[in-house]
Amino acid sequence: MLRFDLHSKRGNFELKVQAELSSSSATAIVGRNGSGKTSLLRAISGLDQATGTIRVNDEVWLESCSRVSVPTRKRKLGYVSQTPKLFPHMTVARNLQFAFQLATNRSDKSSTNSLSDLITRFELESLLKRKPTTLSGGETSRVALARALVSDPDLILLDEPLSTIDMDRKRDLLPYLEGILDDRPLPMLYVTHDFTEVARLCTNALVLRDGNVLASGRVDEVIHAISDIDLPEQTAKSSLINAEFLSYDEELSLAQFKIDDQTMVIPMSELPHFKGSVPIRIQDRDVAIATTKPVNTSIRNLLRCRILGLEHTPASPFVSIRLKCGTENFSATITRASMQELGLQENVEVYALIKSATLEA
Repeated sequence: MLRFDLHSKRGNFELKVQAELSSSSATAIVGRNGSGKTSLLRAISGLDQATGTIRVNDEVWLESCSRVSVPTRKRKLGYVSQTPKLFPHMTVARNLQFAFQLATNRSDKSSTNSLSDLITRFELESLLKRKPTTLSGGETSRVALARALVSDPDLILLDEPLSTIDMDRKRDLLPYLEGILDDRPLPMLYVTHDFTEVARLCTNALVLRDGNVLASGRVDEVIHAISDIDLPEQTAKSSLINAEFLSYDEELSLAQFKIDDQTMVIPMSELPHFKGSVPIRIQDRDVAIATTKPVNTSIRNLLRCRILGLEHTPASPFVSIRLKCGTENFSATITRASMQELGLQENVEVYALIKSATLEA
């Protein structure tokens, strides 16, 4: 469990945040530029001076009233910044060994993550003799992630670790990050602007605005509870649902997914390589509503849903409709005129016509 109640200042910027986060999952730290995301990570790590309290499991890292402040080098954490910094004069092997030795010196118990295990997990064998300046962005990130884990940390702080990597390489690296939580559940704070990363890695979200916590909770709930101005462009006006991969039709290039007792399809140019549950993003504007099941339509995904609620303002011509499909929730944006003509209200059963959906895997 990670608990903090922090106050920190950097120049004219003031950070005042309080939260209690799970000890076994990743929390996305989101918000517009300048909202305090990096400042929060730096305050928790001890890189920026802060007052208040920080507790990680049973350890007290900061308690101003008792004048307790554990220095950064003694906090059991792994930190990867936006531009991972490796010692340029050392080989990859020496970078890892140096971090491992520091971790051994600051702890009275040996790490459960041995160097050899980490080297194998992150596929670094071929990189060990190389210098950081010869590494690609993806290779640098893999080394930085491995280095962050050698101390067997109680907390992982990741500040847009994949932001400088192209999309294909990013998709290759996401399984490494997922493996961190699979191998040893621990609190992870993940700063990102990328919805794919949030979908794949994070269970909860903490939204910041002007140095304060605006909202916190489950990712899907938080995204729909706040204004678009507080979210990265990719996350605004969209929903995330989880569906089970069923099959792939090579002739039609369609992947089929199951949502409880219903199915939906997504066009894919090649055979997918994932199994089980995968996240799918649906833009609100790509969902139409019908009160009876349509026939003779080109839209392939028709899901039977129940209306959870409707939200609109008198000045807006649009209404946001929250839908429940089995165990999954998503939203649609339609005109108020359409809402009135269809007689839509809470608990009414409707069909959601999904014109487009994106696989976030």
